[in-house]
Order: sequence, then structure tokens, then C-alpha cells
Amino acid sequence: MAHQSNDLPQRYRPPDGRRHQQGTVEARVREQSWPGTLMALGIFVLIISFWAAAGRTLVSYVVLARWFALFAFAGNLLPYSRVGLRSGMERLEWFLFNLLAVGPFVFSLLLWLNLLVHGPERFSITGYNGDIIQVRSYWMVHGRLPPGEPFSSNTGSIADHPGPVGGHFIGTATGLLGYEVITTYTQYATPAGASDQ
Repeated sequence: MAHQSNDLPQRYRPPDGRRHQQGTVEARVREQSWPGTLMALGIFVLIISFWAAAGRTLVSYVVLARWFALFAFAGNLLPYSRVGLRSGMERLEWFLFNLLAVGPFVFSLLLWLNLLVHGPERFSITGYNGDIIQVRSYWMVHGRLPPGEPFSSNTGSIADHPGPVGGHFIGTATGLLGYEVITTYTQYATPAGASDQ
């Protein structure tokens, strides 16, 4: 039986070990739709969380961006061969999966936890007429909420306020992660005839 010659010079042939490793990687990477689905869902969840939860969290956009970057890239510090490859993803897909799925989900979860799990609420009445996004913008510019009249409430309701009031009812608290959140922001109009009493 004649020996088949290989016309490719030795220097252009990848080492046997490398060819074996590349073949193993290609064999473990597989077509799958779940990473793409989670990435699309992650973007959607991030948009909703940023609008709803971050809009009530008194923290600068720079700090929010730093936290998001941490969670989006932290997964890439894990060894690709142990995590990404075992999940059947290519390197680029693993990078994008962390950026567009893991990062948004973890970031959103922590935003919601900070908003929903908080300490005791503090209440005040303010004459400020903006909506909650404008209240946050006011805080960004001035470093404090619009001026108001603080009062104690046992029930978290404007009904505890003694006497007629107008404007907005604001409740704030320190969230689980230490960032202040706006827990309540509702408009309260002075009842008709209350000023005559």
C-alpha cells in the first residue's frame, strides 16, 4: 500500500494537539436558540427596570452605568471552557450572553430588590407639580428632593396629615442596597371647602 504524501509543509500544519482541541470545541458548540431568546428578554427587562425601578431610585446615572458594567462583564471572568463551552456557546456568543442577558437580569433584580425591600418610610407634602421622573431630575440637579413639609404617618396615607393640604404626597426610604428610593408619589388635592374650616 502506497504511502500518501501530504503536500502541506510541516510549518503550516497545526500541531496535532491543537487540531484535537479545536475539533473538541467545535464538537461541543451547538446550534441553540435559548441564549438568543434570553438576550432579547434581557434587553426588554433592562428597559422596563430602568424606567420603573431606576426612575424611583435616587442614584446618579454614572453609578447605575458602573453597576451595570460590573454585572455585564463579571460573567466573562469565569473560565470559558468550564462555563461557556459546557453551555454550548462560542466565545463571542458567551460574551454577548453575559452582556445582554446575565448583566441585565442581575442588574434589574438588584434594582427591584432595593426598591421593594426598604427601611422605614419618611413622608412629606410638597407643592412641586412635576411627575416622578421630574422629581428624580430635580434630585439630580439639586442633590435633594423638592422642599416639603415632613409629617409622620402610621398608615403611609395622606389621611394621617392634620388639616388641609395640597400638592404631592412623597414617601422615601433607604433601600436594601443603601440607595434612597421614592416609595410613594401621589397627587393630593385639597378637598373642596377644606380651606374654609
